Formats: sequence, C-alpha cells, structure tokens
Amino acid sequence: MEQYLSLCGETMKARISEVIGQYVAVELDVEGAIKLLETLREELDKGGEDVDDAIRMLRNFDTFYEFARKKFKEYLTPKKNMTDLIKGRVLVDKLKLIKKDDQRSAVIIFDRSVKRDSIVQALQKLGYEIEEG
Repeated sequence: MEQYLSLCGETMKARISEVIGQYVAVELDVEGAIKLLETLREELDKGGEDVDDAIRMLRNFDTFYEFARKKFKEYLTPKKNMTDLIKGRVLVDKLKLIKKDDQRSAVIIFDRSVKRDSIVQALQKLGYEIEEG
C-alpha cells in the first residue's frame, strides 16, 4: 500500500472503491478520515451517533486497533441511533483500521444512502488525489 499521508508537499491520496452491496469504501490516512467524516456530516446533514463513534475510534486508533486484533475482527461497527437508521441519516456503516509499520490508515465503509459523488467532492475539497481501487 502506498503512503497515504501528506509529508513535505507530497500529494495526499485516497483510494475509493465499491464493495458488495453497493457500499462505497474509502481508504485514507486517519487524520484525513476524521476530516472527511466531519465534512460529509456538515455537507449532507447526515450522521449522528455513528459519526461521533467512528471519530472516537479514529482518534483512539491504537486502542481500537488492538481491540479489533484481539477479537479477530476485521471491521469495527460504530454505534447507530435507531431513529437515524429509520430516517436514513446514517453516514458510516463500518470501519477498518490498518497499521503498516508506523503508518496508520482507515477504510470507511459508508452507508448505502451516501452517494459516491458526494464522497468524491468532499475528498477533492479536502485536497485529496483520488485513486480508483
């Protein structure tokens, strides 16, 4: 995997793909993942407890990475408010935390209701170069 962190003027990169069930997945550095979630929450007026919990997991990366590893879980599922689920206001379906050497990145699997175009626009606004993958 390439480095997904902007260092010394390097371009920040994000990998976007579609997974089974028409879910959009984005892989990027942890700080970028937090910024992406905050940007999408503001622009789409979606995300409540799920975004709060996903951001908490990202900010406490090492703790949740070890938790997932010990439980043999590949993905972590943020808490979701039942009302948000019913109203279609959920943003994050699940997260995958990745640690390779000293690099930390995350894969965010978005809810099916989140359109790929909205995610691409938010990534571009944040200055990310987007790779298909």
